[in-house]
Amino acid sequence: MFGWIREMRFLFFAAAAAVMLCAAVLPAPAQEQERSLETIMDYYDSLVKQGMDGAENLLRSVKREKSETEAVWSDLNERFISVFSRIGHFEFDSLLKKEKSDSAAKKASEWSHSMILLIHDLQAVGEVVVWQRQVNRDIFQIEFDVEQAPARLAGYTERMKDYGPRLAAIAGELRAGRLSSAEIQKCLNEVQSIRVTAENVSGSIGRTLEYLGEGTGLGKDMDRRIAKILEDWTQMKDRHPGVAPELSDSPARWVPLAKKHWENLGKAREAFDKAYGPFLEGKVFKDIPVFRDYEYKDLSRPAVSLEVELKTALAAAVQKEKSEAEIRRAIERDEELTRKEMDRLRELRGSVSPEKRRALQLEDARAAGGVARLRELQIVMARHPEGSAEYRKASEEARLIREEKHPEQLAVKKKLRDFEELERKVAEEIRRIHEEHEKRRKSLGMVPGLSR
Repeated sequence: MFGWIREMRFLFFAAAAAVMLCAAVLPAPAQEQERSLETIMDYYDSLVKQGMDGAENLLRSVKREKSETEAVWSDLNERFISVFSRIGHFEFDSLLKKEKSDSAAKKASEWSHSMILLIHDLQAVGEVVVWQRQVNRDIFQIEFDVEQAPARLAGYTERMKDYGPRLAAIAGELRAGRLSSAEIQKCLNEVQSIRVTAENVSGSIGRTLEYLGEGTGLGKDMDRRIAKILEDWTQMKDRHPGVAPELSDSPARWVPLAKKHWENLGKAREAFDKAYGPFLEGKVFKDIPVFRDYEYKDLSRPAVSLEVELKTALAAAVQKEKSEAEIRRAIERDEELTRKEMDRLRELRGSVSPEKRRALQLEDARAAGGVARLRELQIVMARHPEGSAEYRKASEEARLIREEKHPEQLAVKKKLRDFEELERKVAEEIRRIHEEHEKRRKSLGMVPGLSR
């Protein structure tokens, strides 16, 4: 039942605020005279013009942070552009009702209607500012990636440029029979190192491709909503004939500003395509022998293939009775077993890691409250006579903690014993894995491949 009272209060205070605002900022002559529709219209024309000038400067900006773009627009809109539609029209409407001249009232009414429509259309500036901030963020990110392109791509090619010819040279010497067993072993170590590097490069390239593939926030075509707003800005003079020309003319000047940002994004994308084109097409190693014939994910394949050849040559020297096919199968089996052994060793070492032992030792030190609990119990005993139940209870608990016989301490001690037993079992299994691996590798004429 009091809804109409609340509404009247709101209208009263809003109108009062508008009156105070106008009184504070209208020029001195206008304040000395009785305020009129004409002076208020001039004032709000000027106020909106200030806001639109600020918006024009904002649309020129290449800043990327919300505080420097969207927050600036919100401030311009709040302080200048939307003031009349929010609160200023209350006093204006009040004066309009008192206007005795029909022609003046008609002119003022048309101005008010046109101004409110203009302010409504100007709210689209906020959308363009949000879009423009994303455009500038994309430009910045793309330009950064373009700047990094030479170093990124050189990082891959420099690491691999010597390996291709080296693999080809080792393969040629091996197939020509010019390598001794010791030289074969040395070449094998080198090829294995190349394989690891190639695997790392493949992984790094994969991550870079994924990063570059994520692209930026905007698509290749301008957002339709933004394109429509820019088109509307070119027609603002026709859409708002009832407002001052200096207001309706401004939005048309904003269109090339917004389009310039979009053009800059297009240029940045062209530079990106030029910088990363060969890389994205899989051709960054096109000038490096051996690797130019493989996809990025398969860069280690030449080294793996040559590694098998070298291992076969070593095994053939100690297993003369076996055919090359049998030796290759044995080597492939060794590769499979070695991978499983490495996985098992990682699992075993992780189960008894130093971190787990330290965690148990810390738990043991803190069991039953540790030293802190002993201090608490000593305070309890000091506050009660020796024969009291409280004293006896605290004394017994303190004794158990000191002698490490408290149930919580005993439980942790059991965990430690179990952990030590697990350490013994793990050490035994690790020893057995190494023995079997070394025996198998020796039968193939190869050095062990597991680290101790």
